[in-house]
Amino acid sequence: MSDYYDDIIAEISTCLTAGQLDDAEYLLKRELGMPYIPEAAEKKLHVLQKELIYARGSQTKEKGEKTLPELLHMLKGRPASQLAAANALQKHNLRTCVKELQDYLQKDPVPEAAVLVIDALAEQEISEEFVWNRDGVEYAFYADEVVPASRCRAIGPAAALLQQKLARNPSALNMAMTLLAGKIYMALPLTYEAEEAKPLAEEVIQELNSMLETEN
Repeated sequence: MSDYYDDIIAEISTCLTAGQLDDAEYLLKRELGMPYIPEAAEKKLHVLQKELIYARGSQTKEKGEKTLPELLHMLKGRPASQLAAANALQKHNLRTCVKELQDYLQKDPVPEAAVLVIDALAEQEISEEFVWNRDGVEYAFYADEVVPASRCRAIGPAAALLQQKLARNPSALNMAMTLLAGKIYMALPLTYEAEEAKPLAEEVIQELNSMLETEN
């Protein structure tokens, strides 16, 4: 393992010990999103990722935030409630509620909330099978085989293309990046490969132009 990864792993460990969880999460997402990671370093990064999940759970209790049972109950509610719960679930250890999330995905949930749940399951590499009932069509997948949105191979090249085309219009670029992230999330449990980056960026530009024309 290189000195670079020794230093990064030490830095993440220090952040976790100091309770700087946002910093630890940023570093973990950045490193795990790299196209190549030495096997030994990757294993250590995943161990630290699990430590972060547990630390988030402890922090949630201290801050009086929603507990896991409360979030699972919110998933049974209206779209806004499902979205709020799904967004918060990533901070919890989802291995303790696999059955509940399997049931949730089978009941044709709000798609925008369902993809956040799937992404959280993928990030935590839950080695269980799930079936998502989306508008009457069932999608079966193993969560640990799903590529999380942050590790989508097309996101970097597509973002670079958008930056090239929209560099002179920061507002439009921000909108394009939001559209890009949405497309990658809504594709779950599937993903975009690197060679799909150009058509993906072009699709985002088309949607952006359509939105801007509608506003005008």
